Amino acid sequence: MRISEAIALLSGAGIENARHDARKLFIHFEALRIEDLLLCDAESHSPALLDAVKRRCEREPLQYILGEANFYRESYTVTPACLIPREDTEILVDFAVNNIPDGARFIDVCTGSGCIAISTLKNTKNTHAVAVDISPEALELAKINAERNGVADRISFTRSDAKREAAEGEFYALLSNPPYVTDGEYEILEPEIYHEPKIAFVGGEDGLGFYKTILELYINKICTGGFFAFEIGCEQGKAITRIASEYRLDTKILKDLSGKDRVAILRRL
Repeated sequence: MRISEAIALLSGAGIENARHDARKLFIHFEALRIEDLLLCDAESHSPALLDAVKRRCEREPLQYILGEANFYRESYTVTPACLIPREDTEILVDFAVNNIPDGARFIDVCTGSGCIAISTLKNTKNTHAVAVDISPEALELAKINAERNGVADRISFTRSDAKREAAEGEFYALLSNPPYVTDGEYEILEPEIYHEPKIAFVGGEDGLGFYKTILELYINKICTGGFFAFEIGCEQGKAITRIASEYRLDTKILKDLSGKDRVAILRRL
């Protein structure tokens, strides 16, 4: 298969950026450089590459096929056991990196691949984290990623239902990208989404259930001056602000690059 043929197949399958994905697959499975692909119509007879193109045509996410994803300043191992790290979530991490003081302890609820906790640890000094998830498979993957990024000695992992119980201790900050997609929204998402764990996406009828429960469980575990940082849906800013006001939390909504609400910062004054 030539790369031009791969591009045509991916484009025909509805892949929006077929050229990018084809190049990524050829680079990964043929150990080529981007320069090699720019100079000629590269050809491969690798069964692994042919299978990878087929999988991508079936709308399996590119990150699962490659087995890794870049996020913030780090790289992560990913499998269908976890949500794929996304660029929007980097807004939350960037705020945490710039606002969690040296030596502080924080918690990442619904950790998945561990990307929020690990990238925050990697880019702060002497901080320590607790990472919580209900999925044992996700926690094992997060442990691998902690080792991969050199922060395994500063993080502990706890299997727990975020809607039922809180982790022990006090924290400066709680970071979370919880399930917040509504039942109705989930039914009309792009095909790639359905390869990812549904439990990591769907937050019930209104998508607000996890925020309400996490605030109730942790409101007295965040120290004065500390904060909650939640990734939110683009239509949830007003609802989160209203919920936060019930706990007398100061609220700031951060927007993504398209100008939509993306992260809610709730601070204890």
